Amino acid sequence: LAKRGCQPQVLEAAGLAARGRDGYYDKFRNRVIIPIRDARGRIVGFGGRVLDNSTPKYLNTAETQWFNKRRLLFGLDIALKAIRKSGRAVVVEGYMDAISLHAAGFDNVVASMGTAFSQEQAKLLQRLADEVIFCYDSDSAGRKASVRAVSIAREAGLKVRIAGVPDGKDPDEYVRQHGHDAFAQVLAAAQNGIDFQIDETILQNNIANLAGKVEAVSNILPFLLECQNEIEASEHIRRLAQRLTIDEGLIAEEYRKAARRGGRQQTGQPTVIPEEKSAGIGQQAEELLLRLLLEQPQLCDECCAEVKETGFEDAVLAQLFDRLCELGTAYTTDKLNNVLDDAAQTALARILAHQLPEGDMDKLMQDCLRQMRRLRLEKEYEKHRLLADEYERSADERFLSELMESQRIKNEIKKLYGNQNK
Repeated sequence: LAKRGCQPQVLEAAGLAARGRDGYYDKFRNRVIIPIRDARGRIVGFGGRVLDNSTPKYLNTAETQWFNKRRLLFGLDIALKAIRKSGRAVVVEGYMDAISLHAAGFDNVVASMGTAFSQEQAKLLQRLADEVIFCYDSDSAGRKASVRAVSIAREAGLKVRIAGVPDGKDPDEYVRQHGHDAFAQVLAAAQNGIDFQIDETILQNNIANLAGKVEAVSNILPFLLECQNEIEASEHIRRLAQRLTIDEGLIAEEYRKAARRGGRQQTGQPTVIPEEKSAGIGQQAEELLLRLLLEQPQLCDECCAEVKETGFEDAVLAQLFDRLCELGTAYTTDKLNNVLDDAAQTALARILAHQLPEGDMDKLMQDCLRQMRRLRLEKEYEKHRLLADEYERSADERFLSELMESQRIKNEIKKLYGNQNK
């Protein structure tokens, strides 16, 4: 490119080169290069896969005004006609998954270039299809990403199913080993999206005891609120009650309480819960704190201990915070990107696009930490309140201790934040 007259500063801005001690160097050296095109077929970025065991395994072009992974789906330019014709899109994680499936004859496959499926990608597909099947890797990260993706796709108005690749293999490996017909069976057996979310949530909780059952129900309620009508929600509640051996009426009552808190219409159609009312308040505080620390990494030491106690609700943001603290004042965007997975890289690009409000940065940091503390306390309050209700209904004497604990947390919230929401 230099021989063709491209200036190194332009290559750096395009994410193809980086500046080192000895000048500019090729960021994609020793990698197989995969062009990334937009829906119109224009090359807007590149992905590179290593040929050895070095890390990161995949490297993408840095975010530019042309290349934004949240707004792109790899292979959409080729798959567009097949998706529109079939009314269905299959979404996989990586380039090689999509390439191998197209080679095997699955023309309606696109890749989200990592596990972070976005609202923008959902809207792209919603214009072309009625249904989306997610076929992410079967590892823990892939399954968690599938849980999140179901909600995002359903919010866009898509029907959603989840295809699980047997034996923990990824789609690329499976289709090359077993062929077209075997993978077609995988897609045909894809599970309903909400059923998958419920199953995964139950797996994350110890439902052998009552506390685990209560926690599972609390975590499943947001998925039930995404149902398009009360009939669908009631069916999921009935099956959930059978699985957890909990009275169906108790779960239905908690569902109604959650619906009232979230603004759900009882006439059938749910209203979209405002972002700041769902996971938004906590995520806004977490992202704003990270944006501040990216601007002033020296503040990491001041808040590290408190953040470890409070924790991040979002695991991707938690990873970003940990890596940032490890780099400390030696942090640069390139160094940070090199130690993040795809989901965290996407989050980093989104956070860097935020504008910091003017004013006292120390006060801003404390406000973010204060909001994170509050949400942690409110979550603890809700857990103990639900336990107290359950114990009281079953005449279990432990309801009194749970009631006292929930009241203690409620008083602490009131003392710290005033009598808001509780």
